[in-house]
Amino acid sequence: MVCSGDTRSVGATSCVDLELMLTISPKQFFAMIRRDQLPDDAVDWNNVSVSFPRLAEDSADSCPESEDRIFEYIQVESADLDAADRSRLRFVRTARIADARFWLWEYSEEDGELQFVVFRQRPDGSTLLGLSSPNGLSHEQYLLANYYDEIYWS
Repeated sequence: MVCSGDTRSVGATSCVDLELMLTISPKQFFAMIRRDQLPDDAVDWNNVSVSFPRLAEDSADSCPESEDRIFEYIQVESADLDAADRSRLRFVRTARIADARFWLWEYSEEDGELQFVVFRQRPDGSTLLGLSSPNGLSHEQYLLANYYDEIYWS
């Protein structure tokens, strides 16, 4: 659709709205699900439909922490310990949730148990690295639970 000089609507979105959507940041456009709109227990969030924008550079290389450090963390925190195998680590995606930035990996332990590894950077620059079972949550649901500090299982 060409909006230049065209004032027709597309559904409920006008050309002006489309141009505005292209010029504002994802943070300004994205409507965040408030914590009080979610079930009390994050384990019950498996029916919550959610998606988050990816960071401009959607790669493990864009993470402030090196993949070597991520794997060292897995060697300490996973059930595999010294038997951890880097070939079972897979980068999944990045995400922006409100003002926080996320990098997510999957790690398959030696016994086949899937773990999510998440690196979170807050607006003040502080960071958090965690590893836990997804507990039935999708990537996006897990990131939302992490954003609200609701990952209490391991």
